[in-house]
Amino acid sequence: MDADSVGIVLTGLGRELSVVLFRGGWADVDYFAGIDDSGTLPAPAISSAVAFGDQLDSLVANVFRLLTDRAV
Repeated sequence: MDADSVGIVLTGLGRELSVVLFRGGWADVDYFAGIDDSGTLPAPAISSAVAFGDQLDSLVANVFRLLTDRAV
């Protein structure tokens, strides 16, 4: 039997990103980036593994901000 969904949770730097990809190409995306910065992010229809990878890259960059908002 094939799975109906697959999910991942990424954590670090006090942030969390949760993505569940469902059969059919839609995804639930939730994030936590601070006490006043959390919620659900929109996810466009995902039509392929490549599209999922691209969307995931974008979500990670948005939620984790690739360390650019940390003081140096």
